[in-house]
Amino acid sequence: ASDCVEYDTVSFDIGSATRGLDETLGAAECTIPTRPISDLVKRIADEEGILLSQLEDGSWKKEDAHVVVVGGGAAGIELSLAMRARWGYLFVGDDGSSTLKVTLLDSGDELLPNETLPCRAALRKVLSDRNIQVQHQAQVQEITKDKILLVDGEKISYTHCVWATGANRHPLADKLRERGIAVSDRGWIRVGPTLQSVSHPAIFAAGDCCTIEGLPENKRSPPKAGVYAVRAGPILIENLTGYLAGRSQDELTKYNPQSDFLKLLMAGDGTALGFRFGLPLYGKWVWLLKDNIDVMFMDLFQAENLPVLDESKMDDDRLDTSQYDAAQDNKPRLEPKEAAELLLRTDDDVDFQAAWAVLRNMMNDDLYKSNVLSYAEANL
Repeated sequence: ASDCVEYDTVSFDIGSATRGLDETLGAAECTIPTRPISDLVKRIADEEGILLSQLEDGSWKKEDAHVVVVGGGAAGIELSLAMRARWGYLFVGDDGSSTLKVTLLDSGDELLPNETLPCRAALRKVLSDRNIQVQHQAQVQEITKDKILLVDGEKISYTHCVWATGANRHPLADKLRERGIAVSDRGWIRVGPTLQSVSHPAIFAAGDCCTIEGLPENKRSPPKAGVYAVRAGPILIENLTGYLAGRSQDELTKYNPQSDFLKLLMAGDGTALGFRFGLPLYGKWVWLLKDNIDVMFMDLFQAENLPVLDESKMDDDRLDTSQYDAAQDNKPRLEPKEAAELLLRTDDDVDFQAAWAVLRNMMNDDLYKSNVLSYAEANL
């Protein structure tokens, strides 16, 4: 069988690797990396099984467990909260509180430095309330089976380490470069707003693996976040089918990524912390919103919701390329003061659908957004 596959057009949507995992001595052997996500879930479950077994048969010789999460981005923050929630009950002191130690190592001076002061303050409170220690300026040099050596010489003992350092180029990118496909210095496939390679128009790429050039107003390529890959999906399928139909590059749809997005961090206890328009959002309702958005997206992959690929059964010659959340029930628009008060509430009685409607209205109406923010910011 030949290793070559002929194509008319091809799209590389290969994601990314974990930054520093292979370059940091001992990291690949001693830590649980976040990518691929399927392995992350299995590895944590396996480690939990071993831990439970050792606690039950008395072979666990250490007094307590110390989970260290390397990486101060959104993934590292969520994982530190998740590990506290998942394993906290296994180690309980005489006073009934958890003795599990969770440490988050951040290479910078502050977590999520691009967020507003109120958002960063809310994040610090969430972590502090759950007894998660944050260590800044912590750059890992080497990892052994029970010690993390930092660049400044400090050694940190641990029992479990999760590697959540962000995105690095996929190994396939180096092979694409060797074949003459345009790849950036950091290993991202270079594409234009139509998601076509800047060197080979028949090649497309989307998501973490690419960097987008030529965006309006010299906008920078978006960060490596799932929301941008999701939003690029409808553009990608439309342009792939358009390219095959013989449309020119000027006739294809251009992807213009949003400048900001709703960030939602689950706290592991039925609540979540969110950031949007510079506002901190917190409570049970934020978790319900996050869960609703995630489930709504995953439901698209149920067999009954997949697109019809049989041309004889299609209503026209174009696939449905609308965004996954385009069809939303429109609730009555709240007055700006009432809307601001709703977004800042943290009690369990908040209707997350009503709050989500406020955020969507703010996305679509700059004047409404400005009025809501003026009330909200006065009460932060």
